[in-house]
Amino acid sequence: MKRKLLIAPAIAVALFAITFSGCTDEPKTEPCTETEWFQDNDGDGKGNANVSMMSCEQPEGYVANNEDFLDVKVENKAVPILFKITGETCYYCGDWGWDAWINLSNKFKDGKALSWGNYGSGFSNGYFRNQEINPTMEDLENEFEDGGAKPNFGANGKDYDLSAANAEKAANDFIATTPAISAVLDASIDGDQLTIKAAAELFSDMTGNYVMGAYLIEDKAIGPQSGPAGAGGNPEHHLVMRGSLSSSAWGESIISSSATSGTVIEKTYTATIPSNYKEENFSYGVIIWKEIGNKHLFVNAYSTQ
Repeated sequence: MKRKLLIAPAIAVALFAITFSGCTDEPKTEPCTETEWFQDNDGDGKGNANVSMMSCEQPEGYVANNEDFLDVKVENKAVPILFKITGETCYYCGDWGWDAWINLSNKFKDGKALSWGNYGSGFSNGYFRNQEINPTMEDLENEFEDGGAKPNFGANGKDYDLSAANAEKAANDFIATTPAISAVLDASIDGDQLTIKAAAELFSDMTGNYVMGAYLIEDKAIGPQSGPAGAGGNPEHHLVMRGSLSSSAWGESIISSSATSGTVIEKTYTATIPSNYKEENFSYGVIIWKEIGNKHLFVNAYSTQ
């Protein structure tokens, strides 16, 4: 006699579930809408229009707007200026002064100073002065040279005559100070057009009239030189000042009368690059000067050297 196996309904449902268990659909998620985010390196809440990424969520270091003029943070540091007042027909400029200038400026690489060779009048055939994007070196020489023999070594707007060692000490002493205002720049070249965007930030209240200039400097510029350096022909000159990007050697006004700590001033400078300049040897700088009558006192600088 056959027997039937009777299973209660609840047990049957459980066994069915065990026997026929399998994959089930995961919950569906809605596709996200990507947004363009802009890099904010300096943390000011404004983004760089030239650097962006698409993402559904805001990436770290990126913001939604692209309104930053210059996405580089201004550091509160002192950057001196160093210069050699020299000339193409100055024998000693191409003799002991040649290596002295190279050795001095090489001690302040990595943005520690803004350095240039200044070919004004006197012991000069005007070779480099006649190539400037805007007349600059003659004005700088007239302001800072105390007279006497060349080469003259200078720092921070003061002529230390033949002493590269004294100019070096003055530069190092300045680096140890805390400035009231500092600057930063970003340079770009499109064809033969050079653009420098510069920003200056006050770290203390300041009174007086101040200007800021942007400058192009070219290393390894080929040209004549008296002395042993030029004995084999036209040598490569070290860090030649190619000129201010403003019509004035000193730049443009940034403070008139007074300004308070935390103020940020932004300036754009442009120039056409002569065809004989070599872009791969360019460096750039900005200098802040205080104007007192017709005189200019060095305040601070920024350098890409």
